[in-house]
Amino acid sequence: MGIIKLHSGSVFGFRPRQGARSVRLTDYSISRPMFGLQFSCESIDDIAREICSSLVPKGAGIRLLTTLNLDHVVNLRRNPDFRDAYRSSWKTTIDGMPILVYAKLRKIGVKARVTGADLFPLIFNNLRPGIHRPFFVASSETVANILRDRLLAAGFDETQIGICVPEFGFENDPVASQALANRITTLDATHIFFGVGAPKSEIWIDHHRSVLGDAYGLAVGAALDFHAGTLRRAPVWMQAAGLEWFWRFAQQPKRLFRRYFIDSWQVFGAIAKDLQSGGITFPGKDVQRPRWPMGDHLPG
Repeated sequence: MGIIKLHSGSVFGFRPRQGARSVRLTDYSISRPMFGLQFSCESIDDIAREICSSLVPKGAGIRLLTTLNLDHVVNLRRNPDFRDAYRSSWKTTIDGMPILVYAKLRKIGVKARVTGADLFPLIFNNLRPGIHRPFFVASSETVANILRDRLLAAGFDETQIGICVPEFGFENDPVASQALANRITTLDATHIFFGVGAPKSEIWIDHHRSVLGDAYGLAVGAALDFHAGTLRRAPVWMQAAGLEWFWRFAQQPKRLFRRYFIDSWQVFGAIAKDLQSGGITFPGKDVQRPRWPMGDHLPG
């Protein structure tokens, strides 16, 4: 599969910098820009196949996969560290149905969603002992134990997998972050799966990329819980109708009320800015800020 590199070696991430309008696409697996990003136009099967069949080359570092949904757009609008994580992405896909509808109206080239919830089981079921060394950051001990048991049943042993259930707020705790990074590097992980939500997952991977080695970094949110069966995903008809958000809200109303009924309205401001810029500008306003080195206290 061919790829193009845009500005400072970024792959698949469209950087809204001076001269960006002159970028000419030579790879039809990449979309036209929207929200300051370019999206993978590959099928979910092709992405899963690449992630499972091709290990990250030595020295290439973290290949971060991001999956844009409406909540991510809102966070991109207000969180500069999240924007940095998206800029550093290896591939970005469209996860949310409202974002896909907007992408089709904008005719950027993306035809279908590639969600973390759909992608994760395709990758998980094709992990192979002796080839892959997966590391999971899970939301609960129950999820962690289920995933561990399934991998052991598939032929992995305890030395070939890593699982952590971090304490709440770990992303802002330099000691906890250092310990987690040490466990990932000790395993020499080939695939790092974060199932503790956005934007903390993407930001943590991006802030620690310099010490995590050569691996795929996959921030897949509730996908680990869905796969373990501790959280039930919406029926297929609700997914197809774009009502998966309502299903999730009904399951966790206190946690998700603000996200879906208050914060989500900010997407219209992001769309207005996107239309005005022709797709090349990120939601929100960038300012010059120092990068946060590993071990420093990370902003919330």
